[in-house]
Amino acid sequence: MNKAIPTETPEAPDADLQFGLAVRARRAQLGITLDQLAEASGVSPGSLSRVERGLLSASLRNAMAIARGLGCDIGELLQESDGPQVTRASEHRRIVHEDTGVARIALAKPAPGLSVIQYEVPPGAESSHFAAHRAGTREMFYILKGSVRVFAGTESVLLRTGDTAVLTMDSEHRFINEGATPARLILIVSTPVS
Repeated sequence: MNKAIPTETPEAPDADLQFGLAVRARRAQLGITLDQLAEASGVSPGSLSRVERGLLSASLRNAMAIARGLGCDIGELLQESDGPQVTRASEHRRIVHEDTGVARIALAKPAPGLSVIQYEVPPGAESSHFAAHRAGTREMFYILKGSVRVFAGTESVLLRTGDTAVLTMDSEHRFINEGATPARLILIVSTPVS
């Protein structure tokens, strides 16, 4: 009698696939490899690869470890497929850089590979130097108030209130408020997930 060998099916349940795509998008946004995420989370690279492709359901313990390895809450990796997704003003995750005072407010992750962030930048303050994103990643800056100079590789562009710029971010990048008043901007990051 032949023994059946279990195989992975390419047709994953929607929840597994959505979680996997969210993990892949977040990892790509951070610019880290599967091996780096494996080291940070304690989940093997092979298992992470299968999770990202929706071929393996992550246990709650592994899902929490993956989220910690990605520096986010597990809720950020879980996508609801139906109905509106509402985050109240008091629920937005706000991180303020101790040295610069630059505030980052995570507004939404409406789809895998898509993030909407608000930044508040004090006069003279500069963001962190962000590593190059995955090829094809684009960032859209919309200046709500003040002015900000955005550096992408060797190029820079000065944006003022009401200005919008879309830039490819496949090189190191950063931004700085060169003005004398606080600046506020919306940043939309679009990362390819395939």
